[in-house]
Amino acid sequence: MFKYWDHVDRIMRVRSFDELKAMTSAYTKATGFRNFGYAVRLCNSTNADTSDYRFFYDFDNEWGKRYHVLHRPDVERSDARILHARAGLPGNAWNTHGELGGYTRPHIARLGHKQAQMAGEFGMTAGLTLPGWSPGIHWAFLTLSTDATYDLRELAPHVSTSTYFMACLQAGMDRLLRPADRIPKLSPRECEVLRWSAIGKTAWEISMILRISECTVNFHLRQAAKKLRTKGKCATCARAVALGLILL
Repeated sequence: MFKYWDHVDRIMRVRSFDELKAMTSAYTKATGFRNFGYAVRLCNSTNADTSDYRFFYDFDNEWGKRYHVLHRPDVERSDARILHARAGLPGNAWNTHGELGGYTRPHIARLGHKQAQMAGEFGMTAGLTLPGWSPGIHWAFLTLSTDATYDLRELAPHVSTSTYFMACLQAGMDRLLRPADRIPKLSPRECEVLRWSAIGKTAWEISMILRISECTVNFHLRQAAKKLRTKGKCATCARAVALGLILL
């Protein structure tokens, strides 16, 4: 069972950006991290327009002010978190010693090392960087930081759970930003497969429950992802819940 299911369930039901921030804060504290920061830039943003840039954070120092300028082209080209997200790379852990618990590209790693050192000046010794994706965005990321450890082994167990939380956060944000979007139609079987997948069942387990082949389960998952314009099972399940296509 997913340990932080209550936090996921609540963030999928938010009705405002304030609630979204509050639920992110609750998850941050529940997982033992100290601070968080989230930012997203939509595809129809322009260099001179910030109306399609959204962010929130709980930093109580100058570090938080950096989130106010992430939409600027010069910042986008030099911020390791944005470059990592735009490259479609997975979430990873980091610390101010320059260690990285996950894959990124060499030039992004060099920029990230410098950013981590700067973060250390504000009391952040380690954390997670979690890219997000949904239709119609340039990039999105969530960072969770701590001042309690440098050890990446202590952070590693949080990468997978926090990646799923980020997918749900992004789906919730997407719903708030584009409430008038036409909701795609899924077949009853696609909804059924997604629902079992969302509660943690593997493709093989779903095949046994529904008495269909594992290949058929994977086919329905791929079809649902295509209709919802998502990448990966977690993001597909999260978007289906956010749009009310499946109930948990």
